Amino acid sequence: MSFLNKIKLKYTSDLLNQSIEKKDFSDFKKNYEELKKMDQGLANKYIKYNSFEFIENEALNFLFNKNIVWANSFRKKDTNILSNFISQIFQLTSNVQIQNFDFYEEVLKVLEEQEINEYHSFNDIFLKSHYYFQMMIDSHYPGVKLLNTNSAFFEYNNKIHFTHHKLTRCFFYVIKHPYQLFSELKQEGLTAQAALSLLCDLENKPTMREVNKDGKKLLFPENSSSWSTNVSSWTNENVQISLRGLTIYHDDLYNKTEDKLIEIAAHLKESGLEVEINSLEISKIAEQFKSNEKNKTPLELSNKEKKLIDRDCGDIIEKYFSERTSN
Repeated sequence: MSFLNKIKLKYTSDLLNQSIEKKDFSDFKKNYEELKKMDQGLANKYIKYNSFEFIENEALNFLFNKNIVWANSFRKKDTNILSNFISQIFQLTSNVQIQNFDFYEEVLKVLEEQEINEYHSFNDIFLKSHYYFQMMIDSHYPGVKLLNTNSAFFEYNNKIHFTHHKLTRCFFYVIKHPYQLFSELKQEGLTAQAALSLLCDLENKPTMREVNKDGKKLLFPENSSSWSTNVSSWTNENVQISLRGLTIYHDDLYNKTEDKLIEIAAHLKESGLEVEINSLEISKIAEQFKSNEKNKTPLELSNKEKKLIDRDCGDIIEKYFSERTSN
């Protein structure tokens, strides 16, 4: 960078700093766009350290795009079923090209390695950076995108959350009975104690997500928490209303596939996305799914196992499953 450009860069950066200090954002957009042309990395730092303040400032709405659709569940395999449905709905009923990413894995890909090292722990810095993470993904992949996660929704310091209505268009949450989850975990080879520990978060620690980047293994925490906390966080009434959430029972994806696909398409359309509720195309998706997928019969649980699960999950089971056929 030439000497004159360095002077210009410092001058522009000083103007942005003054805007933040004086809380006068009348010229912020012009100066920020200028800084992006000169040094994208430096511009990103303004987002990194101020996103949770910027997002509450109406004068800075130009920084935020409601481009994210979330597909969430306690386990990745259930999230994948839902995200595949949503991707197919867009492919067959919309002109919008939607990209599908695992949220935390994609964060690992878009951030620099040195920066990733700041987020190895589920700490304050990690929690305060989620708006920044989502904005960086949006910057790399403009347009509507589908992000998958098994993380519980969280609130930090009474004002920062997992995501924000200025970033998120809508979300979907798949809920599955914990008895069924426990059975699946055992079928996958876990002991009863290990399955219970995962389901009830007995070790109280996040799962570490990883990707290989430039020959190195990079790690990132994902806090699924317990099944009860995970379900409660995403089905919370305020979260559902503010972020336009739709909860779907896992078994309904298998037993009422076409009805659920129509409901998903309608929710996308009501959220302002260009999706047509085309019953013929949706029927094709449902028929293809039924021919390729089988909902495995869960193993029978002992009364002792059910009682252990009920200690942590009983209240949420009662709330969401008391009027449904017992699993």
